[in-house]
Amino acid sequence: MRPKILIIEDDRPTIKLFEEVFSMAGFEIEVLDLGQKAIERLKEIREGKREKPDLVLLDLILPDMNGISVLKEARKYPETKNLKIYALTNYSNPEFNQELTKEGIDKILIKAQYSLKELIAIIEEGLKLK
Repeated sequence: MRPKILIIEDDRPTIKLFEEVFSMAGFEIEVLDLGQKAIERLKEIREGKREKPDLVLLDLILPDMNGISVLKEARKYPETKNLKIYALTNYSNPEFNQELTKEGIDKILIKAQYSLKELIAIIEEGLKLK
């Protein structure tokens, strides 16, 4: 069974690239482009209407809210509090990172610091695939 990754990202070129590269790497991909859609998906997971993804890649700057709101929502409920969530963003500042850590982010990845190959390796390692 292919590992499932939920990508919460609004940048279309980034989405297209991730869909192609992650699919080729053997992952099943689902993309949501708004924080509100992500919160709705978390609710569906809690209600048993949707399967949990193996990993969530969460952009922090979304058109309708910041990713910390999505993270807080995930961590609030027993059904989703243990989801593996990686922040994947180009936005970095120590205060923001501190808040992410406080709210239980599993890893903070700055997009510009990693090649796609490195990103896949980090995900595989996080999912204990390699």
